[in-house]
Amino acid sequence: MTNPLIFVDLPTPDPEATSQFYEKLLGWKYKRRPAGEFHEILPGVKPNLGMHLETQPVTGPMPRIYVMVDDPPEMLATAVEMGATKLWDEVYWEEFDGRHAAFRDPWGIEVVLWRGKGTYVAGAPSEK
Repeated sequence: MTNPLIFVDLPTPDPEATSQFYEKLLGWKYKRRPAGEFHEILPGVKPNLGMHLETQPVTGPMPRIYVMVDDPPEMLATAVEMGATKLWDEVYWEEFDGRHAAFRDPWGIEVVLWRGKGTYVAGAPSEK
């Protein structure tokens, strides 16, 4: 049996502000359970994500999340206008035949905006 990824939980010192940021930027919905402590992120397609209250600053490496979007440069510009820090402009990744841009949100989470081309196929097995 395979062991599929079913959930990712992201730390943030302010779950409500972080939820509002991503709701405005990406259109994600939330179940606040309980509000301000743990918010389940409903991106529209599973797996869902979560964010939890973490009062101590996270140190060391931070995981990156990759999100499929139609227009990485436009989404990156909007994220920066909302207070994010640009990590890089859209570039081509030859190995995956795709394009992506990235930012760090105001709470330290790194997000790669992936253009819907290349080797990604929703629902496909990880190896053929």
